[in-house]
Amino acid sequence: MRIEPSERVVGLLMPVSALRRPGDLGIGDARAVRDAIDFCAEFGIRWLQLLPINETSGDNSPYNAISSIALEPSLFCLEPEEVPGLEAADIPQAWLEEGSERDVIDYPQVKERKKTLLERAYARFCEQRPPGWGEFQAFCRCHASWLKGYSLFRALLEQQGGDPRWDRWPAEIAHYRSALTWLRAKRPRELLRKRSFYAFVQWIGYRQWKEVRTYAALRGVRLMGDIPFGISRYGSDVWTNPPLFDTSWCGGAPPEKFFQSDAFTQKWGQNWGIPLYFWDRHEAENFAWWKQRIARTLEIFHGFRIDHVLGFFRIYAFPWKPEENSDFLPLTQEEAQGRTGGRLPHFIPASDENAEDASRNEARGVLLLSRLLEETGNAAVIAEDLGFVPYYVRPALSELGIPGFKIPMFERAEDHSYLPASSYPHLSVATYATHDHPPIACIYRGLVERWLGPSGHDAWLELRRLMTFLGWNPETPPREFSRDLHLRMLQVLLDAPSWMASILVSDLLGIETRFNQPGAGRNWIARLPRPLSYYRQVPPFAELLSSFRPLVGASGRGPSRSGG
Repeated sequence: MRIEPSERVVGLLMPVSALRRPGDLGIGDARAVRDAIDFCAEFGIRWLQLLPINETSGDNSPYNAISSIALEPSLFCLEPEEVPGLEAADIPQAWLEEGSERDVIDYPQVKERKKTLLERAYARFCEQRPPGWGEFQAFCRCHASWLKGYSLFRALLEQQGGDPRWDRWPAEIAHYRSALTWLRAKRPRELLRKRSFYAFVQWIGYRQWKEVRTYAALRGVRLMGDIPFGISRYGSDVWTNPPLFDTSWCGGAPPEKFFQSDAFTQKWGQNWGIPLYFWDRHEAENFAWWKQRIARTLEIFHGFRIDHVLGFFRIYAFPWKPEENSDFLPLTQEEAQGRTGGRLPHFIPASDENAEDASRNEARGVLLLSRLLEETGNAAVIAEDLGFVPYYVRPALSELGIPGFKIPMFERAEDHSYLPASSYPHLSVATYATHDHPPIACIYRGLVERWLGPSGHDAWLELRRLMTFLGWNPETPPREFSRDLHLRMLQVLLDAPSWMASILVSDLLGIETRFNQPGAGRNWIARLPRPLSYYRQVPPFAELLSSFRPLVGASGRGPSRSGG
């Protein structure tokens, strides 16, 4: 059983990049995750949920990785004891001081500095050939099926000035097979060295993250990773295996009003730019690409979340790339069709408007997910099933034994009241917010501000609904996000029957730090204001967390005697 029938747990959700620790060079890293593991163990939190840690592109989004397997080097801990070949003198003291003080992540600077340190370590490592040399060579052999293509792509990406748009590269390197032919003929020494360097970087990353996994198990905490449905169209996977991916469409999500800050999302939807899959070709290869992706994920994590599981059933797709969104924003549907040869965004392979299409979509998704689950053993798998959810998806996930999400603000009765948390099924993940949503402190402050404004009737009704959900007097909602209100919201979540009560780190601490806002400008740059150790020790957070720990125990979600 992936999800034990009698088990109920607490999960803490956070992006690695947002963590802090002294000497972290301006971004969260693998060592900071160890601190987060200690934090979880102290407060009875049994799962630490992380966003994807795969290598990102220029937008720094963990959901637009340039590799489905390669790890993001900026999240590595770069200290001498963690990186063979690195010495303390390699790290300027100013970098350590500046990084710890930064309130937001300066990705270009962080990535360049960490790359510099890794290059110094690699040069010394190759020169000295220490005992770890044999381990590095063994890693290269074991991971050759993906590492050879990735390392060449990464070396060529650097050669091309960091522009990942391989369809604009010279013809001889525009795809993996042609690049191999060119490489054998030219054998450019510097490129071969760079290829080995990028393999070395991944070896460092896998060593660190596997040690994090071991440490978590020793502390009785399990790590939950995240496998996004899509990958970057300009990444090593598509470049290496182009027949598997349909780059004529860009996957995304249909229009919705929830993200009111973005006019494009309201009108056209979210255009993520991800390629679609030629599923028949994946099936012909016995899903080798997916099997490898899952296997490498489970080397590091004890389970994983499938992001946008709806994509396995049907995917909303755009006939233009995200960089063209601004051109299409003002157009009518007829004008857009004129630019795209008659094509408009729509669901592929079909919408669920008629029963026959819906039945085919359901069967397709169940088949694909069933094949993927064959590779997971007893690892826990959960699914992000939010957005426009077809009626058949949640029953299908239940049949497969995969918990979906229950977010109170989205779980409503016909009169718009919140469904009671006691109605959530055991096979579910209850949470107030994912990384895409505002923290509960932001939501409540916004409701109160609207309530006390000139036209606050709708906000007043929503506050009444929330108070009823919490079991409080709907006539007297607090005028601020008080500690008592905060703890009550956490208690109701913990008391739900759901297998997991997942809490965004901002919601646990009651702060307004937000990590992603779909459609907004600069995302993924936020850091927690302080290291987690600060919140354990300093009022009022220390008192809050001291009150939270008994709530975990009283809810029956306390830690088990065995580790992960």
